[in-house]
Amino acid sequence: MLSATPRNIDIDSYCRYCSEVSRANGEDPIGTAITAQQWLFIEVPQPWAKNPWLDQGKDLLSLFQRIEKQIRLWKNLRILAIAPDKAASTKDKRHLFFYQQPQQPAAAYRQRHYHIPVAQLCQLVQALIFQPQQLSQFDSYRLPPSRALFVCTHTRYDLACGRFGTPLYRLLRSQYAKDHSSTGVSNGDGRGLSVWQTTHFGGHNFAPTLIDFPVGHFWGHLDPNILDNLIYRRGEVSQLMPYYRGWAGFNRWAQIAERSLWMKWGWAWLSVTKSARIVRRDPGSWRDRLLRALLALVPTIRAQVLRKKLLQRLKWAEVEICWRKNSGIPAGSARLRVEASHEVTSQLKSGENQELVAVQQYRSFIVSERSI
Repeated sequence: MLSATPRNIDIDSYCRYCSEVSRANGEDPIGTAITAQQWLFIEVPQPWAKNPWLDQGKDLLSLFQRIEKQIRLWKNLRILAIAPDKAASTKDKRHLFFYQQPQQPAAAYRQRHYHIPVAQLCQLVQALIFQPQQLSQFDSYRLPPSRALFVCTHTRYDLACGRFGTPLYRLLRSQYAKDHSSTGVSNGDGRGLSVWQTTHFGGHNFAPTLIDFPVGHFWGHLDPNILDNLIYRRGEVSQLMPYYRGWAGFNRWAQIAERSLWMKWGWAWLSVTKSARIVRRDPGSWRDRLLRALLALVPTIRAQVLRKKLLQRLKWAEVEICWRKNSGIPAGSARLRVEASHEVTSQLKSGENQELVAVQQYRSFIVSERSI
């Protein structure tokens, strides 16, 4: 185990910022991307409270409360706020991004981007989540597809997000998306790049952290020196290995396994259509198995969060990943083993006297591989 006291940072920084402790002690962010089939980003003026929706109108708040009562929907949907942009936003309209994972294997999410009048915002959200057959009435507010980076700067959730996320956002905004238009940085298919500040999406101990959509990649512990590699998708992929949190389209075990295949195949892997399944995994103790089974039957958010924590105790899994031919990579499948390797000491929340905890780290390796 690495030292509990990080080296090369002063004691005030160590006590305050969880991400400094995490980085100094070598915590690997892989496997920490939130798995969700749908992502909804809605423009909300700053400053944000810890819950940014409380003052956004009773209709919208009521709609979100309705979503929370449907556990299956709540598990598959994440809703975040984004801050207005000085060049792209207007007072009477709000930007809204909606990303949806296709039912079949895919390499990225389907996306919809709207610039919608405030008065119609709630109706659009209602249609996206519950009534997609009514979406055509909002087509006049729809914008062309584009690549968007969402950087967490939610200081009210954790100080590290504002301290490290805000400078990263400003750098990305000024250097890689200067005018927020289609003349900006391309993602390889002619579409421009925009950069947005967003509320918390997990992993504040990896701040600064961002999500790259529509592909759905999570990144953390970001360093300005590797931004060219990430944005332009060039250089040795191994240089980005310590910053990759995983793909939102896979669960935790598959995220860890998928990184090994990315390291093997290089940048072409990111555009490959792929799917994953757990072949077998650590069953855990009989007490945990029983509790997980019982919690699966309880339709509350608290029960599902507890069940997720129990699943995180498991030590190993075998994952099969299949992919289609694309960009010089032949169609194939691989079985990979993911297993606990060691622990590091980390701090899960910023603050003067926050507890240090042991965090399990994992490794993965290819057991077998074949062409299809």
